[in-house]
Amino acid sequence: MSASSGRLDFIDNLRWVLIVFVVGIHAACTYSGVGGWFDTSPTAPDPLSLLVMVCFQATLQAFFMGLMFFLAGYFVPTSYDRKGFGRFVADRAFRLGLPTLLFVFVIQIGMATFQLGWYAGLTPVDAYRAYLSRGQWIDGTGPMWFAAALLVFSLLYALVRQVARRTPVCRSTPVPPLTVLLAGAIAIAAVTFLVRFVAPFGSSWHHFQFCFFPQYIALFVLGIVARRRGWIAALPRRWGKSALWTAMIGAPLTMAALLIVNDLTHGTFDDARGGWHWQAAVYAVWEQVFCVLFCVGLLVVFREAFNIRNRLIGFLSDNGFAVYVIHPPVLVAITLAMRPLAWPPLALFVTAWVAAIVASFAAGAFLRRLPGFKQIL
Repeated sequence: MSASSGRLDFIDNLRWVLIVFVVGIHAACTYSGVGGWFDTSPTAPDPLSLLVMVCFQATLQAFFMGLMFFLAGYFVPTSYDRKGFGRFVADRAFRLGLPTLLFVFVIQIGMATFQLGWYAGLTPVDAYRAYLSRGQWIDGTGPMWFAAALLVFSLLYALVRQVARRTPVCRSTPVPPLTVLLAGAIAIAAVTFLVRFVAPFGSSWHHFQFCFFPQYIALFVLGIVARRRGWIAALPRRWGKSALWTAMIGAPLTMAALLIVNDLTHGTFDDARGGWHWQAAVYAVWEQVFCVLFCVGLLVVFREAFNIRNRLIGFLSDNGFAVYVIHPPVLVAITLAMRPLAWPPLALFVTAWVAAIVASFAAGAFLRRLPGFKQIL
């Protein structure tokens, strides 16, 4: 096992690890009943299991999609520099648009028809007609909302570059101090708090949860800036483990404490969703502070320890995006098959997560061997 020269293998590795987390949070949604997902367990979890899964979900939600937007933004400026406006837009439309269309018009309706029984009594052909004629396909992006949003962000960047008519200068500059990054987190938290007055936590518009978009937009832009200024390479090594351990231990414990205090003070879930409530303010700050700690910690630790590629890691990296696209029907099939099992909720959650990861990577690798799919997935 050795480092690959000239490659940012640690970023590839971080991306597939984040996708594994995506599968995990959807498995947790299935058994906690918290969060939007295609299928949820008919049996409510016990209070302790619910607390554990909600803390797990909240901890991941605090950073994992924001970090994915950061990593995506990191590669945008150099891609545009190489390709120019036309090729860049065409490439983004192909790489992000086609997988989204595949999900909307094949995977989503396939799950709805054959797995979830949403069109019971209709033939597959009639179900597909209803899906199209009723406009239900508009809500068919599922987790591919990320690709759709990233496509929009990328097109906006291309338009700005086209209007500006100049190539920004790349120059290495010192990374802002951690205190400055945390101050930025507080600023994003303030914007998030205000946004949640009109787009409360838990609400969505065609799968776009705007309550999280202040973070997503900020980190996408920060990824672009970090690329131009060489910030990932310049992140101090000493920040890595301390930031990551603080986040890994502190995030779930403080979230559990917040949930318990909220319950003891007779607060409700709606109090944290948005509005003039201390719960909404504290949750927004908690979310963004731990986002910074997770992002900094993971970037440094992966840069220092996981800038490697071997046969197994290469397989995981190459098939990571395919897993992101196809894991919903795989996970749904597994959790539906596990319904007769009278296991504790946490055991069901972990088993479904692991099984879905293995099955999704296997299915993704198989699909990418088929003609045309490797270019899409």
